[in-house]
Amino acid sequence: MAHLSWYRKYRPQTFSDVVGQEHIERTLSNAVSEGTVSHLYLFTGPRGTGKTTTARILAKALNCEQGPTPKPDDTCDQCRAIADGVHPDVQELDAASRRGIDDVREQIIGRVSFAPSRGTWKVYIIDEVHMLTREAFNALLKTFEEPPPNTIFILATTDPHKVPETIHSRCQRFDFRRISVEDIVGRLRHIADAEGVNVPDGALTLIARHARGGLRDAIATLEQLASFGGGVIALDDVEGLLGEVDAELLFGATELIIERDVAAAFRLVARLAEEGIDMSEFVKGLVRHMRDLFVIAAVGADGAVDTTSEDLGRIESQAARLGAERTARVLDVLARLTTELRYAADQRLTVEVALTRMARPQADLTLEALAERVTALEAGAPIREMLAPAPVVPQPASPAKASKPARAESSPPAVKAGEDAAAPPGAAEASTPPRAEAPAGGLDVAAVKRAWPAVLAEFKKVRPSRSHLFAGTEVELADGTLVIEFPADQAFAMKLAAEGDTLELLRRSTASVLGVEPAIESRLGRAGSSDGSRAVPAQAPVEPGAAPDTAASVGPAQDGGSTAAEGSAPEAPAGLEAQVIAELGAEIIEDVTPES
Repeated sequence: MAHLSWYRKYRPQTFSDVVGQEHIERTLSNAVSEGTVSHLYLFTGPRGTGKTTTARILAKALNCEQGPTPKPDDTCDQCRAIADGVHPDVQELDAASRRGIDDVREQIIGRVSFAPSRGTWKVYIIDEVHMLTREAFNALLKTFEEPPPNTIFILATTDPHKVPETIHSRCQRFDFRRISVEDIVGRLRHIADAEGVNVPDGALTLIARHARGGLRDAIATLEQLASFGGGVIALDDVEGLLGEVDAELLFGATELIIERDVAAAFRLVARLAEEGIDMSEFVKGLVRHMRDLFVIAAVGADGAVDTTSEDLGRIESQAARLGAERTARVLDVLARLTTELRYAADQRLTVEVALTRMARPQADLTLEALAERVTALEAGAPIREMLAPAPVVPQPASPAKASKPARAESSPPAVKAGEDAAAPPGAAEASTPPRAEAPAGGLDVAAVKRAWPAVLAEFKKVRPSRSHLFAGTEVELADGTLVIEFPADQAFAMKLAAEGDTLELLRRSTASVLGVEPAIESRLGRAGSSDGSRAVPAQAPVEPGAAPDTAASVGPAQDGGSTAAEGSAPEAPAGLEAQVIAELGAEIIEDVTPES
């Protein structure tokens, strides 16, 4: 006896057996019960969703010896003949192979006028009806509009837009939807138990996802895997045969992104490479998983996420922790990664870099990554975690470097805003942190530059009318002082920015973002430029009625030096040297001034 494929062996035989199409089965059952069956139906939907099966069940319901009944007994001669495909009054035609007008005239038009020979209804099931020619459709119009008594036509198609509107207008249309993963898993489990196949739930989930809503495809895949494993299906077999990525792997990848664990990201990619998992398939699976997270985080529409009820709870948990905004940025990175993998010489490296950018926004220089860091800061995340680079471990100085003479100052340092101008020079020097230490409370110039847009955004929230003063400005660090550099043609804006209330608000905004309140200076143009740009210390707020403290803008005089009031241009701040080293990726900031 010939082997019967599982998708035929386990084909539903009653309306209640059909999976995932309850809205259609209920409507047709009621129509049969109430005697309101239409003469022309159009069944549309993806392949493997039950169109032809439902058409056969409707034919059985009309011709059953106990009916017409919405619950055919499936044991009488009429039902068995229809199930076996040998009933003379139930004709199935394949429009893909017999699509011309001559075939239509021979198979339908020339025979439709004859009364049923064995049952009570004649049923014509035309599969892939969209393949019929225009002439064939035109020849059927009259028959479809006025069929003989007790005759119905059921048209099935995967492309309803190719069916002429003249046919659509005469039909009752039913749209078969893709079957959910959970429904497919349930049906596969029933078949596996009936056939004695040992298969874990995770493998059934992968098979269901791979079927993309088609139950027939899922059953055929299950049968293929059962033959491959000799009645035992392992998760690795499914991954190897279908190229699908295990859901646990996707949940694990998402977890390390949430926890910002870059080391675990590299270990994950190493595991993918060792197990031979295709990087492109992994990225595709991660895109689908992140899409589910985004939908849940954005609108909480669990109906729009096709997964099992067990996985849904885990998806909701990860979506709440990741958030919609951060998930959207991860999807942007994945979209670029999908394109880059097509041309990447080393796919492993490309995935590693992308996972690092997803896990740590510090490694990404896009506007979206900056927005994520600012959002985290507004939510109260530690500034050093979001902006500062990795901690620097001091190294012991070599004997040659230890013998370097102290740097000679070519001009006295200007007194910073908020400092006591009457303090002796020795006290000011003693309060200056050593060059080997990180300036400004542990921040370096790179971190301050990244945080500057957030500082200006904080300033704009409180004083929008003055925020334009800082357009085009850049910032640097010079011996623990925040230096704001204005464009060369913005001298007036620099003067307004140095006013007491504006300066005080800028200090508060800086402290709100950076967590520290460094001294602030302003300067015009770039240090060392030929136009004689000079640093202008920001003025401290003046109490009402008090005389301005002129000493706040003048540095203490020293031998061989000159004050800022005498118009001398101070040398480039030492912070620029630290900036160059930081941008080149040096791990230790040290004095690079050549020996005098």
